[in-house]
Amino acid sequence: GDNYKFIVSYLTSFYDKQKRMGLDAVFVHMIENYYMNDQAFWLDSAATGKLIEKAMSLKPILIGKKAPFITLFDTTLTNKISLYNVAADYIILVFWASDCGHCQKAMPVLLEVYQNYKDKGVKVFAVGTELEDEAWIKYIKDHNLDFINVSDTPEHPDYFRTRYDIFATPKFFILDKEKTIIAKDIGVEQLSKFLDFELNKKK
Repeated sequence: GDNYKFIVSYLTSFYDKQKRMGLDAVFVHMIENYYMNDQAFWLDSAATGKLIEKAMSLKPILIGKKAPFITLFDTTLTNKISLYNVAADYIILVFWASDCGHCQKAMPVLLEVYQNYKDKGVKVFAVGTELEDEAWIKYIKDHNLDFINVSDTPEHPDYFRTRYDIFATPKFFILDKEKTIIAKDIGVEQLSKFLDFELNKKK
């Protein structure tokens, strides 16, 4: 019993804390196969419930899954744009806030990546996570972020934060033509490398 408990606990916590891309799938697998059928007998139901909840929030956004549906307002706040209506070989999907320091560093780099790759079939779908839209709109104009910018509004809040498990910003995903997640949780400085790798595969 003790060895089993040690191995299951160790692996679950190891893959839960992994920063390497795609390893969250192992965490979800561990939870589904051990914790959701009462095999983690050493945990009380509250602790088990917490882990299951975390795994279930990650499951829809694992690599290989279709990106959850998003349709949000552009900077006019009257026109809506749906992620699934954007035609591109690759979409860089980013969740960001204009008042977040990390985002303020990342967005100019993202803009540069976009300018270098937009002729190669790459689009950016940037989702503002603040509900107050004035600062968001001002930031986009001031920095000439000329890719797709969308957000929800105080009158029409959306559930994308929950669906995409947004606890910190910026958060990056890369989607293919079919809107399947092919990369996630990568830093802005890794985007070019990943896109080069994908574009070279196509050749």
